[in-house]
Parts: sequence; C-alpha cells; structure tokens
Amino acid sequence: MSVKPLNFTIERMARTLPLRTVLAISCVLQIMGAVGLVGYLSWRNGEKAVKDLANQLMHKVSNRILQSLEYYTATPDAINRINTNAIRLGQLNLQDSQSLERHLWHQIQVFDSVSYIQFATEQREFVGIARLDNGEFTLTISGQSTNNFYTIYALDSQGNRTNLLKRTPNYDPRLRPWYTAPIKQGKSAWTEIYTYFDFSTLAITEGLPLYNPQGQLLGVTAVDLSLSQIRDFLRTLEVGNGGKTFIVERNGMLVASSTAEQPFIKENAQPKRLAAINSKEPLIRATTKYLQQKYSDLNDIQDRLDLKIDIEGQRHWVEITPFSERFGLDWLIVVVIPESDFMAQIHANTRTTIFLCLGALALSIVLSIFIARWISKPILRLSQASRQIANGELDRQVEVEGANELRVLAQSFNQMAEQLRFSFTALEKINGT
Repeated sequence: MSVKPLNFTIERMARTLPLRTVLAISCVLQIMGAVGLVGYLSWRNGEKAVKDLANQLMHKVSNRILQSLEYYTATPDAINRINTNAIRLGQLNLQDSQSLERHLWHQIQVFDSVSYIQFATEQREFVGIARLDNGEFTLTISGQSTNNFYTIYALDSQGNRTNLLKRTPNYDPRLRPWYTAPIKQGKSAWTEIYTYFDFSTLAITEGLPLYNPQGQLLGVTAVDLSLSQIRDFLRTLEVGNGGKTFIVERNGMLVASSTAEQPFIKENAQPKRLAAINSKEPLIRATTKYLQQKYSDLNDIQDRLDLKIDIEGQRHWVEITPFSERFGLDWLIVVVIPESDFMAQIHANTRTTIFLCLGALALSIVLSIFIARWISKPILRLSQASRQIANGELDRQVEVEGANELRVLAQSFNQMAEQLRFSFTALEKINGT
C-alpha cells in the first residue's frame, strides 16, 4: 500500500473517532509494536544461542571421538612395528614360546588401550595375551605343544599361568581374518570387523606380515581392538539428556554406540553384524534411515555435516564426522541431540516473555487511556466553550489546566472571549445611542 492511500485511510478514521480514542489507540499500537518486537528478538536470539550451544556440544563430542579413534587405531600399528623390529634385530624368537609370552605380557601392560596382542607363524604356532573387560588377563596358545588345541589360561598379577580355562580343538590361526588380510596386501592392514574364535565379542585387528631377510613369510604379528572398548568410551560421553552417539561403516553396519545395545545379534548360536537401520534404538534407527534416504551411498559423505531432522515428531540436531586412516578404516561418527534438551529453557523464557508482554500491554492500555483523557479533557472543554461562545454566551471562561501548551491555549482563549465580550458591549452601546 502506498503512503497517500494509507494517510487518507488514517485521516478518515481520525475524523470519525474522538480525540481521546485516537490518542489511546496510537499509544497502544506503538507500545504493542515495541513489546512485540522486543519479544520476537528475544526469542530469536535465544533460539540462535541454543543452536550455537548445541553445535558447540556436538563439535566437542565429535572431536573427542575422532581424537580417541585416532589414538586407538594408531596404537596397534606402533605395537606391530615394535614387534617386527624386535624380531628383525633378533631380540625375539618366534620359536621360543615362553619368551614370546613374557614379551607380550609386559607389552600389554604398557599399552592399555588394546585388548589382544598376538603372534602366529606359518607352522600354525600361535601365542596371544588378552585383556578382559574385568581387567584380568589370559594367555592363549596353540600349536604343536597343544596338539592344535586353542588353549586358554588365566594369568596372575605377574603374568604366570594359573588355571586352564578352555580348550577348543582344530585351531588354525592361518585361516583367521587378521592373518590373511595383511598377507594378501603384503603390508599392514585392518581386517573386516569379525567375531573372536570363541564368539565372545566383535573385534577389528591390524596385522603386519613378518618376513625373513630372504623375503620368506614367517608369520603375522597383530593387535586387536575390541569394539566393546569403543562402546565403553562412547558411553562415558555426555550428550545432553537424551542424545546418542554411534559409529557406522560406510555400508551401514553398526560399529559401536553409546547405548547398551550390542553391535551384533545371534542367529542359530552364531553372531551376526547389526545394521544400524535395524537397531532397536529409535534415534540410531531413524537417523540412519534418514541418511540412507538422503544419500543413496554413504560414501558420498566426505565432509562434516550438520543436519536438522524430525524423529517421531520431534526435531533433532545431527552431526556427522567422517573418520578414516591410512590402512583402510573408513567410518562415520554420528552425534544426535534432541532439540528439546536445549529448547525447554527457551520455551519457559518464551512463556515468561508472553506473560510480561501481556502485563505490559494491559498497563500500557490503562496508562494510554489516562494520558489520552488528561490531554483531551482541556481540549474538549475548549471545544465546548467555543460552541457556547458561538451561541452567544460571551461570558464563558475555560479552566486553565493540563500541559503547558494547553494552559497557554486556554489563557489565549479566555483573553479572546473577554475581548469579544468587550467588543460586543461596545457595539451595543453605540447602537443604543
């Protein structure tokens, strides 16, 4: 609407309304506009502040997970290279099982982030030290001395064998994924996520092939990372009241999560990897479904993403951070936080702002009416007095009150009325003579 028609409309309305009403409406409209604008800006600034806070929290959590994964995955490579150099320098003998046992025992005490360190040879000999979830350690040996039984011993605090825990026949380490993957690539390599031989948990292993000076394969040294360790770390992170974190492979398989859910299920007494989209956790399932719908191939996600999605009717903030390292790991770190974790205070502040605005509006209406009456009352008296003078009541006087300008106007009006009365009196005398 242009300015002229708007001014004409306002002028028309002003002609039909009393001055008191016009003044009151103008004051109320200005106050309503100011209060509404302040309330809106307050709400917008609060929402922006909460969004910034949520992004900072997601960045912080994602970076912590990223740093921890980098540390976790760098440690196996360091251990493998230490062991390879020890064998090359003659400090370790693959044929001396007792020496290998003591070496692995002391080594796993130093590197507390790994769950298993092991050697296996082309002659089917195997020795490994495992760190259990309860902090205890076990020794596993297999080969000629055990008739190829996968034999597990409990260890005391000094690394000495105590009780025989388990024996499983026909173990051949050369068939395990951690042995075949590095040999196939001829260098350090990660396995696919797999189950331990005793089906106790899922793990991923980095192996490094061992060769003699003539280039003949001697065996493999390898280090395990238990997915339960990654899960335990994720569960220590604080992600709001209802937030979750999880890690998925590019094929959508769940690696670990901050929930109690295992990243595998059992079918016919055999563990099977769990796809994140089949998770029982609503946030994990819904977030994965959204990503697979938005990106037909998760390999398309190459940079950090910040998203906002609806899950079960509620908005959630999602951050996705790619993680990869030089030996083949390529995962996605996902952090999900419900908006309600942060917006509850904003909603409370909004309700408070609304009540304050309504209170301010009611007070402004009362004050506007009072001010309008205070301003218009003297003007109305002037109007009435002018009509009376026009009707011949020349002795009419107006009470001097109100604002300074109105007092001056009233005084001027009274002087004018006095002069008119004197003039008419003089005229009457002249006409009478």
